[in-house]
Amino acid sequence: MNQTSAAPSYTLGWVFLLTLLTAFSALSTDMYLPALPIMADEYHVSTQTIANTLGAYFLGLAGGQVIYGPLSDRYGRKPPLYLGLFIYIAASFCCAIAPNDTILLICRVFQALGGCAGVVIARAAIRDRLNMEESAKVFSTMLLALGLAPILAPILGALLIQYFHWSSIFYLLTAIGLVTLILVHLFFHETLAPSNRINISAKEIARNYIKLFKDRSFALPMCAGALLYGTLYCYISASSNLFIDFLNVPEQYFAYLFGMNALGLMLFAFLNKRLIRYYSVSQLFLSGALIQMTGILIVSFSAWVYTDSPYLILSGLFLLVSGIGFTGPNSMAIVMQNQAKQAGLASALMGSVQFFCGFVMTVLLSLLPFNILQNMSIIMFITALPSVYFSHHHLRVVQVRT
Repeated sequence: MNQTSAAPSYTLGWVFLLTLLTAFSALSTDMYLPALPIMADEYHVSTQTIANTLGAYFLGLAGGQVIYGPLSDRYGRKPPLYLGLFIYIAASFCCAIAPNDTILLICRVFQALGGCAGVVIARAAIRDRLNMEESAKVFSTMLLALGLAPILAPILGALLIQYFHWSSIFYLLTAIGLVTLILVHLFFHETLAPSNRINISAKEIARNYIKLFKDRSFALPMCAGALLYGTLYCYISASSNLFIDFLNVPEQYFAYLFGMNALGLMLFAFLNKRLIRYYSVSQLFLSGALIQMTGILIVSFSAWVYTDSPYLILSGLFLLVSGIGFTGPNSMAIVMQNQAKQAGLASALMGSVQFFCGFVMTVLLSLLPFNILQNMSIIMFITALPSVYFSHHHLRVVQVRT
């Protein structure tokens, strides 16, 4: 049985605020998915061209986190959070008034550069206050709440484009950014004491990033978690094309299929929070990796062998997304457990690698010469296979040490 040690207390209000900060990436990607075909028609480009703005967002998330991590370790968690929220609000407004797809793509990069501050600082704040087991519980709670975003965001986006112009989606994101800024100012309290802040140069920051990459106890679970999370972003990028164009699902039903998989993620995140009392974080991480791999194998079978069953495709995608409920929170807890002195740096590196994987997978989706389902199955299989090995290797190392 897994033993948990005492940890500082935390409130649900604190977890809610951290969840809201982390939700920017989900809201900013999922809410406008139903609008992609309409946006493509208005800009006179293909749906896949507009879908590349998802890749641009992932690229911005990857690059921005490398910056916010060291900033939060040096100046505390709150000042970089203010900076990120201001950038996010301005960029969201610019997305709403973008005159063409090129400007939209640029604005999406800046929107991500602002929004990723919340992702980095939420993880670092959790590490500032909690131990590994409690961190895994909080990450599971957050993932459980974040699971609502892929359910509600596409439905809300579909409703907005039914009654208003697609730009209303980005006006709403601007308003959400403003509300979050107010909540942060009023209720987010600094978690990094001045005595624990690190004043280092850019060279030292780069050297510390390299040290983290060389630390196998950090690098292996980080790579495994990032690659497995990357499969989720691959699915998100392909979802509009896959459901609406490939499977001929009506646009009004797209949000419900998308939300069904998100419900699976919420269910597994809930189970993870309960099972962590009885199993180690590493065991649950490996279990999630195997569940995701099973889903990918089903998707691959339906893409290349038995191509006439949409239900087989949907069942594979359900397992793929649901497995994130195990791999997401546990990989994050494992990666952050020994990084008390540089939690911001470690959080930033984990997030950057994670979203860079999402960016690469999104680009590959449009470059491979097969149909969208086959492209997706190839990318997911190649990335998930080493992830299962890394997670299994980490579990064996932990068992040997204990």
